[in-house]
Amino acid sequence: MSRSAFSTSGRRPRPEAVEDISAGVEGWFGPEEGRLLYRLAAEADPAGCIVEIGSWHGRSTIWLGAGAKAGREARVVAIDPHTGTYLREHGETTEAALRANLARAGVLDQVEIVVARSEEAATGWSRPISLLWIDGDHAYESVRRDLLLWGRHLLPAAVVALHDTFVWPGPERVVQELLIGPGRYTSFLHAETTTAARRCGQLAPRAALVRRAGLVRRALYGMRLRAYDANTHGFATIRDALARG
Repeated sequence: MSRSAFSTSGRRPRPEAVEDISAGVEGWFGPEEGRLLYRLAAEADPAGCIVEIGSWHGRSTIWLGAGAKAGREARVVAIDPHTGTYLREHGETTEAALRANLARAGVLDQVEIVVARSEEAATGWSRPISLLWIDGDHAYESVRRDLLLWGRHLLPAAVVALHDTFVWPGPERVVQELLIGPGRYTSFLHAETTTAARRCGQLAPRAALVRRAGLVRRALYGMRLRAYDANTHGFATIRDALARG
């Protein structure tokens, strides 16, 4: 019998089991990022839905579905064309793999699968969104388009999260230009290469100071992450050696 993310005594998913299951799913998404999405999904307002742009085989979708089930049970809408891009062979579709992985994790009933490109799915969309997770095409123009298309449906206190920030130019530029620059987002969080922030209005002076401090922490984290990724001055080699003890 396959193991699901749920305890035998109830419907609440266990993060440890979610991590085990998601580790066996093809993708490029780490466990720390997963736990961040799990928490954000658990907190997501069920008056809106959780929208995922880019599902692939469902590694992050599993974390979103499990978090939603563990928390306030907002619906997850997973949007992906499941064909095309250099990641797939000509004519290959990843929809069946996604559905099988979600079923194996016990979250298929929490997720609506939309087989379409982001801009196609956005046409005629009218539902409010409480959590927007962007992990589609990483080109700057595509990431920016995704945020602008779907951002118009965000609830006032909704959260936006983007994958592969810090180390991919496209997502990081969108974070800098649309999340940090205008000052309309606060409560910045990061895990591995994921950045998340919450929509806000005009901040009081103390809250604005807290926001600035959070952005300083993010900037320092980004410097360390990029130094590790590039092994600048042997940073990664030294850190790995210290970690091995």
